[in-house]
Amino acid sequence: MFINFFNEIKKKIKTIIAVVAISFLSAFMRVYGQTKQTILILLVILSTSGCSLWFPREDDFLTIPKTPYTSNNLRLDGFYYQKWENGTKYSNVVYLYNNGVVFQMGGYGDLSELTEYAGHAITFDVTDKNGFWGLFQVESNKIVYESWVGTQLGYLVYREEGDIINDTTFVMKERSRMNQGIKTEMTSINYVYCFKEYSPKPDSTNTCIP
Repeated sequence: MFINFFNEIKKKIKTIIAVVAISFLSAFMRVYGQTKQTILILLVILSTSGCSLWFPREDDFLTIPKTPYTSNNLRLDGFYYQKWENGTKYSNVVYLYNNGVVFQMGGYGDLSELTEYAGHAITFDVTDKNGFWGLFQVESNKIVYESWVGTQLGYLVYREEGDIINDTTFVMKERSRMNQGIKTEMTSINYVYCFKEYSPKPDSTNTCIP
């Protein structure tokens, strides 16, 4: 609980410092005019690019261990996609692998468009891009997976947890942020994922997950 409280205070301090820095730069320009314009432009760019000047990037880490998937609760010979707009549009192509790896590539459109997009995965050169990768686990009829989301302050880890309905459908019920291993920002969701048989499936090899 104390660590959770400390992390919330740290986030608020980062926001306050960023606001103060930008206010200081504005005041500096009013006092000194345009003679320092080049330096000021550089400082403004740095201060608005995720405050990386003030705080180094700090990536979250996945808390799910890499565990082989040996069950038959879910089919893996294709990809999953999320239902959207009352079943007329779909999004978020997700490949699950027997080694426990998740390859998440986004996407949006009707099912034919999404299938075409999913096929482009074999051409993606993203083996070193954290934002496409994650890990999942299945226990009985429960599924949980974590993946990175890229921000200017680093890669944040988000977790989704839910129920397996059958071997082609699962429903995620909760989304949360795993802030340096601490579960925060819990939100109720109702994300329905359906299966689409597809081949060839892209390789799960990447440098983000050993």
